[in-house]
Amino acid sequence: MAQKQLTRRQLGEEARKAAFEGNWEDAVTLNLQIIDRFQKDADAFNRLGRAYISLGNLDEAKEAYSKALRADPANLIARRNLQRLEILRGQSGRPAAAVSRPGPMPRTTAFLEEVGKTWVDELVNPGELPLLADISAGEELRLSEEGDRLVVRRANGDRVGEVEPKTGRRVMDLMAVGNRYEIFALGLTGHSLRTIIREIFRDASVATTVSFPRQITSRAYLRDRDLLRQRDESDFFLFDEDEEEEDTEPLTLERDEEDPAETDREVETFEEAVQVIDEEDSSI
Repeated sequence: MAQKQLTRRQLGEEARKAAFEGNWEDAVTLNLQIIDRFQKDADAFNRLGRAYISLGNLDEAKEAYSKALRADPANLIARRNLQRLEILRGQSGRPAAAVSRPGPMPRTTAFLEEVGKTWVDELVNPGELPLLADISAGEELRLSEEGDRLVVRRANGDRVGEVEPKTGRRVMDLMAVGNRYEIFALGLTGHSLRTIIREIFRDASVATTVSFPRQITSRAYLRDRDLLRQRDESDFFLFDEDEEEEDTEPLTLERDEEDPAETDREVETFEEAVQVIDEEDSSI
């Protein structure tokens, strides 16, 4: 009896799973299977491009993203990745073998914006563009206090940039009393790097203190989970800056931040609305 052929959605799920586990050869094979059956699948071409970059095959990656753009001329993922490839192949002056290979992607929930507990922004005083282009979406970075600045570095110690001063000072103050945070790269935006900082532990001494009161927005508190499950991980660093500004403009808080107790009371009601997603629900 012939084995039932996987559907387009099932193949896509398998391809995403391979990418999130860092099995890039399998990701190439699976996405090529999708493309063989559905020649104009821009998402499959994007995933294929990501896999090729991860294997150091930059020419093949450029071809895949170019085909994605031909299949969908408005595709931001393909457009931004082609820009990134131009930097990796040209300005860096390094052979493809020198391009960093992304490891397995972190859990999907690391990219969900959660009101008061996450902060998405571009780094200030960023590193050189070739360095930033070498950082893949989903790469975990490191936070370190250097004087009055909250500096962001790669695992190998390369300095990537700094968290903007107001947010950086608040995070450092909360870290000093026991809070813990993680930070992931989302990708290039202009001449900087967009990142997401997430509170992963709140000390009991600041149980009612919100890490990021300025992050409260008028949009939904979490990105649609089902939509995220359908998106490739490379999607996370391809935010359109103009669209992002429209979607994420924070509400103006009338009180000064010097009175954190008042600000915390203002946002307490929002915490009840934050949806908690268990790890078992986050598979892509």
